[in-house]
Amino acid sequence: MTRIILYKSRAVFQHQLPGLARLQGHFRAYGPGSTPIDRTGRIRFPVKTVSLFPLPAIHNFDKSYEECCDERAVALLEHAQRLDVPLYCFWSGGIDSTTVLVSLLKHATPAQLERITVLMSAASIGEYPDFYRKHIFGKLNRAAASTFPFLLGDRNLIVNGEHNDQLFGSDIIANAVNLLGYERVMAPYDAGLMTDFFEERMEGNRGLAAWYVKLYGMLAGGAPIALTTNYHRLWWINFALKWQNVFLRMLSFADRPLTAEWVRDYYAPFFCTDDFQRWSMTNLDERVRGDWRGYKWPAKDVIFGFTKDAAYRANKLKLGSLKFLVAQATPVSFIDEGFGFHKDMAPELFYEPANDFLEA
Repeated sequence: MTRIILYKSRAVFQHQLPGLARLQGHFRAYGPGSTPIDRTGRIRFPVKTVSLFPLPAIHNFDKSYEECCDERAVALLEHAQRLDVPLYCFWSGGIDSTTVLVSLLKHATPAQLERITVLMSAASIGEYPDFYRKHIFGKLNRAAASTFPFLLGDRNLIVNGEHNDQLFGSDIIANAVNLLGYERVMAPYDAGLMTDFFEERMEGNRGLAAWYVKLYGMLAGGAPIALTTNYHRLWWINFALKWQNVFLRMLSFADRPLTAEWVRDYYAPFFCTDDFQRWSMTNLDERVRGDWRGYKWPAKDVIFGFTKDAAYRANKLKLGSLKFLVAQATPVSFIDEGFGFHKDMAPELFYEPANDFLEA
């Protein structure tokens, strides 16, 4: 049986099969590239998927976010050194990728610094010009981010800022804050409020929105911690359903076949570790400080500790920067569990008829 680890909505919805019409509601809410794969095992989607990332056990976890960053940076620098390969680090100028680069710069030896090449665009400089001027220009190797598809599959360690959104929340929470207001999003969970929000995301279809609030509610039963606020629920949907999509989406742009072994050894989204996930699940109160400008404040504190840039820490907001780094690339439509890449796939190969999206 073919099982899918990544798929694109446009390749699936050209087929009219039971459950697929209702599945479109998720993509309306979370975007056309947000392949949902349930890590809790609670939801059966109409696509034959398999989860590569089981939820880690929490145990007695007490590391800080910065400690997780420091340990990850040291491990990646040593891994590149053991492999004797270049370390390519994406940098958009945003909070996630700047946290990654700062963590690497804090711990790199002079020899390890020589291995680092920053993958960036003109938009990266525009988003954080002071950091570029002080910490990249004339100090680190640089290359155009548009070259990254040609680096995939070769002997290069690829590092990016993926999964930090899943640790803290996501763009959809910013949308909820804009629509509903910060205080209401942070308030105790209200299914009616969530229905209002998803109704707007699903183009005014309140019946579909209410159905999805119940469906997403199934995920809460798979959480090892209490999800008491609207914010917690929106975070958990992203954390439980989108982790795998975020890990794989950049790989879908590769210009050559990849193997599971290459992905294991040479591809390293910085925040994709069990310890970062444990931090996220045990620090629900460390998402936002004060108001929405304080979103991702632990990451901003890591950056501030290195740059002493108080204005960036106080005022920087989350932007969707990834689109600037992959603007010129075209992804494949399916990746199967053997890391086979497919531009298209017959519906009998990907469709799962026993699904929770069938119309009553």
